[in-house]
Amino acid sequence: MRAGFLSFCYRTTRFIVTKILYFFQGLFSCPKDLEPAVKFGDAVLSTISIIGAPLYNFKIPSGKDVGVFGLKFPSPLMAASFKSETQILNIWLRMGLGGATFKTIMKDERSGNERPRLQDASLAGEKGLLNSMGLPGPGMTQFSREIPGHDLWDIDRPLGISIGGGSLSEYVENVNHVESALKEKSFSYFYELNISCPNTLNGQTIGEDPAQLDTVLNQIRATVSTPISVKVSPDLPNEKLEQIGEICRSASQVLINAGNTQFKTPAEVEVNPKTFIMEGGGFSGPALFRRTLDMVKLFSQFDFPIMATGGISNIHHIRAAKENGATLFGMATALVLDPYCIPKINAQL
Repeated sequence: MRAGFLSFCYRTTRFIVTKILYFFQGLFSCPKDLEPAVKFGDAVLSTISIIGAPLYNFKIPSGKDVGVFGLKFPSPLMAASFKSETQILNIWLRMGLGGATFKTIMKDERSGNERPRLQDASLAGEKGLLNSMGLPGPGMTQFSREIPGHDLWDIDRPLGISIGGGSLSEYVENVNHVESALKEKSFSYFYELNISCPNTLNGQTIGEDPAQLDTVLNQIRATVSTPISVKVSPDLPNEKLEQIGEICRSASQVLINAGNTQFKTPAEVEVNPKTFIMEGGGFSGPALFRRTLDMVKLFSQFDFPIMATGGISNIHHIRAAKENGATLFGMATALVLDPYCIPKINAQL
């Protein structure tokens, strides 16, 4: 009952704040831009989190834990890689996530693409988001310096560290950089290789050439034994996905994250092209679930754990993905639209 009431309050507040934002943007002839509303919401959540227990603390029901390569997730629900604000990740973990993955970190500091780069969108009648953020972040040096001291480790749930790179060598170097910062710690973590980001400027990914993935995994495994998740794109043809599956099956302690956002042009998802900086971006939301389920079915033929990501937003999605071979379930847009889906789904698992 508490989760349902807070869910209603959150969704109502989000609707009102967004409409007010769009009104004033139109009033002052500013381009429509969802990003200020998201930042405002994050700031409010972080500020009132001092209230804590009644708003955010939800106990995960017993018997929901999942083990993957020695990592124990008290719930199979995960925050997919799209947030770097530790206060927000902390709140979501306290709501009942079994783990969380940091937003993809690159070697150098990045400001991302120009704005507007985030908009409400819709596909096949389902609400979602279209983003072309361009992987903004502090860069690997600062991230590695800060991550050992994050208070997220105090919650004692596995954290994923999503790694990007502009080249094969950068993927390896970035993993080694973080590993040097964490190797003396007793934290529970894994790496995620993001080979599928659709919203960077050139749109190229090593997922399009599985042989490059094989090279990266072998080079990382030469020095690092930490579990690795490989995040693949729903835009890849099944033939490429099967090749990736064969490579991951032959590697040690590798799981597949199937998948990511799907590349769409603004017009395809009911966004005015004049209010979006790029020609296309990554669409996320429930409309992606059918493709996610197809990917889970494809990868179920291989002997490795599967994290289903893309459109996961309710218990029906999770049951379908689990029945077809998924072990973990990554959520992103669902957490933006209503993070109280976490305790509600946990209660239904």
